[in-house]
Amino acid sequence: MVDFKIGPEGINVGKRFYDYDDLKHFSIIYKPNFDIKHLYLEFNNSFINPRLSINLYEQDPITVRNYLLRYLDEDLERLGPPISEQLTKLLKL
Repeated sequence: MVDFKIGPEGINVGKRFYDYDDLKHFSIIYKPNFDIKHLYLEFNNSFINPRLSINLYEQDPITVRNYLLRYLDEDLERLGPPISEQLTKLLKL
């Protein structure tokens, strides 16, 4: 488990800080029946940082979404976890 903090300057994930200027957009996948509650951050430079996945655990996804909308665009096209993440879970890697 890694702690994360969303603030007015950017997002801290563990010991790393991501400025909003480095992020392209975000998406939240919330499917309680499947125990899925993730925040996905896409970077402007997807070659260096393709995507960051954060499990929201006990956080309210609506509160996280409403806060992030102040600083980032939301990707409304993402309807589920990325295929790479689904394969990892399926293969238990």
